[in-house]
Amino acid sequence: METAQIAILISVVSACIAGISLGWNIYRDVIIKPKVDIIFGVKMIVTPGSNERPEYVIITATNFGPGATTISMIQVRYAPLWRRLLRKAKNAVIIHDYENPLSGQLPSKLEVGDKIDLILPYDENCFLNEEWTHVGVWDYFGKSHWAKKRQLKEARERWLNDFGNQT
Repeated sequence: METAQIAILISVVSACIAGISLGWNIYRDVIIKPKVDIIFGVKMIVTPGSNERPEYVIITATNFGPGATTISMIQVRYAPLWRRLLRKAKNAVIIHDYENPLSGQLPSKLEVGDKIDLILPYDENCFLNEEWTHVGVWDYFGKSHWAKKRQLKEARERWLNDFGNQT
């Protein structure tokens, strides 16, 4: 091989490496978004030395990365299969309890590995009195992160056992 051919070969290889590097940077910074895991349920808060054991609806959001994200609101959705097919899903936003000192405040920036606990009151007027199919949080990227449907179903059944006959 002549010197000119070696120079062209090196230029082509370096252009390919630069293209791969550019593509990875675009994918990493623009396309791939952080994954947020949601745990939802009715939980009891136990305080040592107190006989009072209040129950709350707690939504825990944990950022599994890559990168930071900002959680902006809690949302619920009623979207059974027939509503999804007809594009008639109902969405609602839940305003979390700003007065509860134990609850995290929204919006909240979550670095990789950070979590936030959003605490809502558990009573006969909480959002579990309606039949929702999804509950989760919404981030600044416009992505919805949903809890497992089984967790919402268990919380709804518990609400029906506790308050269903009063309404």
